[in-house]
Amino acid sequence: MHTDPTDLPAPSRLPSRPELPDPLEFRDGSPVESTADWRDRRAEIRQLLRQYVYGYAPGAPEIETATERTPGVCGGAATLVETEIAFADLPPDAPAITLALFLPADAVDAGRSVPVLLGLNWRGNHAAVADPAVTITDTAREHGGFEEEAADRGAAADYWCVEHVLSRGYGFATHQFADIDPDSGDPADGIRPYYDDELPGPPGTEWGVLAAWAWGLQRCVDALRPMEAVRAEEIIVLGHSRCGKAALLAGATDERIGLVAPHQSGTGGTALDRDNDQEGVGDITGTFPGWFADTYAAFEGQVDRLPVDSHCLAALVAPRPLIDTAGARDHWTNPGRALDAVRAAEPVWDLLGAEGIADDLPLYGDDEIADETVGSICHYRRETAHTLNEGYLDAVLDFADVHFDGAG
Repeated sequence: MHTDPTDLPAPSRLPSRPELPDPLEFRDGSPVESTADWRDRRAEIRQLLRQYVYGYAPGAPEIETATERTPGVCGGAATLVETEIAFADLPPDAPAITLALFLPADAVDAGRSVPVLLGLNWRGNHAAVADPAVTITDTAREHGGFEEEAADRGAAADYWCVEHVLSRGYGFATHQFADIDPDSGDPADGIRPYYDDELPGPPGTEWGVLAAWAWGLQRCVDALRPMEAVRAEEIIVLGHSRCGKAALLAGATDERIGLVAPHQSGTGGTALDRDNDQEGVGDITGTFPGWFADTYAAFEGQVDRLPVDSHCLAALVAPRPLIDTAGARDHWTNPGRALDAVRAAEPVWDLLGAEGIADDLPLYGDDEIADETVGSICHYRRETAHTLNEGYLDAVLDFADVHFDGAG
């Protein structure tokens, strides 16, 4: 169900509704009662999120790829596949993505395909592992806080735990978010200016940085799915903090993504805007105005007028699996309101005939993630502040094992 963007009201003209919008109720108040109804409501929610929160992104362009394959990296544990993803409709000097894919060597040797964990990085692909085979890109040197080669290679190894992911039977794919947008605060940087003339919304609803990153992740999915070594239906999108917001948006709006794993994504991610006593709309748009459509800032002090909230974004993932991971001591990202969001989204899984929450949430620390303890929705916490580590990655992979019947 699509409304002309110019016909949607300005934020100040939207009705006040302090309660959470019902994902199973259309804007006109009619109920969502069937799978067919949900498809229409899903389209409606997606447009409202574009109009009032993230901005309109362009459609999927034709991509052109060039690939280089290097076996025996990571001490022989992996084959590295580096893919340059360019956009056929843009000039040669436009931004392009350098995607690094690490595949388990034993799977490559046996000709097996594997599920793949896909995530954005900040420092550059070379920081994920210490192996000198990984290309240090010009983008990494310019935007990744680059110091010098010896210090930077593997600088984020304890964060991404690539060799551990490989040992679990999963591939790992990543690209630096500055390939798409460096998050400089200047809207002229990155990919967005090349497509601004194609956006459908009125002024103020142009895509922000988060929508651009999500769009870039979806272009990585375009490149990954045709690869024989990748299980096309078992791509996991994961991100931490601001990249977790982008991962949730990418997974919610692209049904080709098999599992969605936002980590400590906070406001603009999984945490609800309503009754958020940590980072409110005014806080995040004041500090990071370029992340969102300009319309989102207008809800400061009147968040009750938002016709959607983060549970609606989470609901777009249904009936696919969603795991939201959080730090119990990461108060600013408001894990309590993230938990409320996944609970409020659960009725959509129920409508679509998928098991929602199978056990009490949240799950903590060493709680078992298995067929008996999780459904298609999970909220998991560890006793940490704002970080990503092996414990969180294991939780995501355990959850993926349940839904992908293992990686072997």
